[in-house]
Amino acid sequence: MLSQLITRIVNRASLETFSLGFFLACLAGVYGPAFALDLKLQDRLSLPAQHYLPAQHDGHFERTAFLAIERMGERLISVGERGVIVYSDDQGASWKQAQVPVSTLITSIDAVNANQAWAVGHSGSILYSADAGANWQLQLDGRQANALLLAHAQAKVETLKTELAQADEADQEDLQFSLEDAEFALSNAQFDLDLGPANPFLDVLFLNEKQGYAVGAYGLFVKTLDGGATWQTVAHLLENFDRYHLNVISQLADDTLIIAGEAGTLFASYDRGETWETLYGPYQGSFFGMQANGAENEVLLYGLKGNIFKTLDGGQSWERIDVDVETSLTASAMSASGRLAIVGLSGVILLSDDKGAHFSKVKTEGFEGFNGVEFVSNSQLVLVSDEGIQLLSID
Repeated sequence: MLSQLITRIVNRASLETFSLGFFLACLAGVYGPAFALDLKLQDRLSLPAQHYLPAQHDGHFERTAFLAIERMGERLISVGERGVIVYSDDQGASWKQAQVPVSTLITSIDAVNANQAWAVGHSGSILYSADAGANWQLQLDGRQANALLLAHAQAKVETLKTELAQADEADQEDLQFSLEDAEFALSNAQFDLDLGPANPFLDVLFLNEKQGYAVGAYGLFVKTLDGGATWQTVAHLLENFDRYHLNVISQLADDTLIIAGEAGTLFASYDRGETWETLYGPYQGSFFGMQANGAENEVLLYGLKGNIFKTLDGGQSWERIDVDVETSLTASAMSASGRLAIVGLSGVILLSDDKGAHFSKVKTEGFEGFNGVEFVSNSQLVLVSDEGIQLLSID
């Protein structure tokens, strides 16, 4: 089983568009459970995050990796390694640690209002907080997600077998091909179930207090209509036959939803997620983030090698935004006044005051790679990275 997994990861990593950072993250998420099984270590899904405060000086957590940050009303919340979630009520000057029931790597967070938020991470974990991020509960884990995928795949195979048995000769060939595809999907689902909670969720989006989505590695895509009390797999709604990683899901100013991932993968929904359309991507590299700019049908899409693209029509066409950057761009934010920031590796910070038509580069010291960003004010950012959390004043 482990040898199959190694082959699967190496094959995927060989793609030119696959990022080294994400490859290492997948190794951590995938090998972790496997090694935990072999060594009889405690399952991270049942091991609460250790309650500790890393070295903190003037709001800067040192030597602790954080992957994302979100504004929740007046509160800032950041998520990261070993299930650590922290929050600040003084604009990032000081931080407190939340109570979290898992110790998996947390990759993303989405707040739907000043009280409710969801976070996702490795081992297929989806977490929920109803008290502004102070306490969290586990709503879904990788074992349950794998069971959802297997049940759907089994039902699809049985349905196609019944249709094939009753079909006219003219329709049998197409149904036979569909059945073979479904049986292959069933085999993949069984493999994932046998492997355990290995695949990570990478992003989460809630449209309101009830309807939400989470996307992740190897085409993971789930939906809830009851605030996370129950989840269902909706991966079959996407034409993602190669099970490309789905890195980010975002909502435009209207009801348009866009999913972006590796190898130029792009999907759009114009009916709040009921149906999905495959988009023609502007390039074949991986996308790591999106940023709506407040205008209807507009969003910025960014990823490997400093690539930024903008759509004015809900993803039907894209224009490249030229920036003097060749490193990967990883996260973004918009201030209350509409100022945009996009950050990335090698200390890259880009600012735009015209809805993303043009960007200027902020000078920074060192080559620290940034994983997340939020505005404290128009002239101050809070940045998260593998090295911790820091405040930065900008022009």
